[in-house]
Order: sequence, then structure tokens, then C-alpha cells
Amino acid sequence: MRAGRRYAGQEVVNRPLKPVLVVVLGAMFASPLLWASGPQAAASPSAEAAAIKQFDDAIAQYMALRRRLGSEVSGPVKDSSSSQLTNASDALAGAIQRARQDAKAGSIFTGPAAAVIKRRIADAVRIGKLEVALAGIDDDGDAPASPTVHQRLPVSAQMATMPSALLKVLPPLPKELEYRIVGRHLVLRDVDASLLLDYISAAVPR
Repeated sequence: MRAGRRYAGQEVVNRPLKPVLVVVLGAMFASPLLWASGPQAAASPSAEAAAIKQFDDAIAQYMALRRRLGSEVSGPVKDSSSSQLTNASDALAGAIQRARQDAKAGSIFTGPAAAVIKRRIADAVRIGKLEVALAGIDDDGDAPASPTVHQRLPVSAQMATMPSALLKVLPPLPKELEYRIVGRHLVLRDVDASLLLDYISAAVPR
């Protein structure tokens, strides 16, 4: 037994830490880089389902807003001319932009949903060996370097159509909305308004 010190008249014996405790403490206080270096584990099925439900709820909220705005904005009629279709699209886009003034990236693709979708895309690209097909998509000429919420993306803009193998792993959308690829970003687009509603940065490996 090692000699101790006296505190308040009592002798306190200093004992060495047991080796197993030293090992545990060493592991606990190791550099955080050791913890971060391993691959990230996929979300549990319940966590993934909760993330996708969050996304679905955000889509439902947007569609409710869109229906309300659609009743306030005159839309195209049967046999509308090209200029009439453009005017109707511009009117709808303007109404959406005014109603969603505070919208920003992540308002629909929430953090948990974006993480799940990015992982699904990465898995689909790896398993389906889609790297060559994605690299061959020629949309870099007019594609914006960095998309922004409420950016107009008309049909004439250079946007890559989602490969069917990727669409299969993404949450389904109502017919008024679609996924598109802009550069390396996955974007959510309102078809009639030609409007970018949200995006996930660097979601598509190209």
C-alpha cells in the first residue's frame, strides 16, 4: 500500500488506476478524428421513415399553398398561345415567390430528409454504376454554378432529367413537381411556375 496524504485528519491512500480503467479513459478521450474517420452508418429504418415523412409533410404544405394561390391567379386556358402560357407561368411564379418570401434552402429538403436522399442517391449510383451516365449529361453550359431558391428554371434552361434508376429511390412527387439535376445539385422544381423550390447541394456525384 502506498503512502497517502492527510486531509481533515484522515489519511487518504493513493492507489494507481487499474490498467483496464486507463484503457477505457484513453479510448474515451482519444482524438475526435478517430471517431469521425469511419464510414457513417445508415439511418435506422424508423429514423429514415421519419425523415421522409417530414419531407412529405413539407410537400403537402406547399401543395396546399399552391392550390390556394392557383385560385387567386388566372391560369392558362384551353388552346392558350405561347405568350399566354408564359404569362400564366410568370403570374404563378410571382405569387409563389411573394407567399414564400422567407423560404430558403432546406425548407422542403429538411436536414434529415436531405441526408437520407443523398445516401440513397449515392447507393443507387454505386450499385447501378451510373457514374459514366451522369458524367455524360451535358448541362454545364447554361447551368447555374449554385442554384438559389425561387430561381426561375424554364423548360428551355439546360437541366438534366433524372435517370430512372435515381427516381426509383426518391420519394414520389405530385405531378405539379419534379426532380431535376443542375450541375451536381438535386433540385425540386414547380413545373408550371418554372420555379426552383429547394435543392440539395452536391447530392449527385458527377
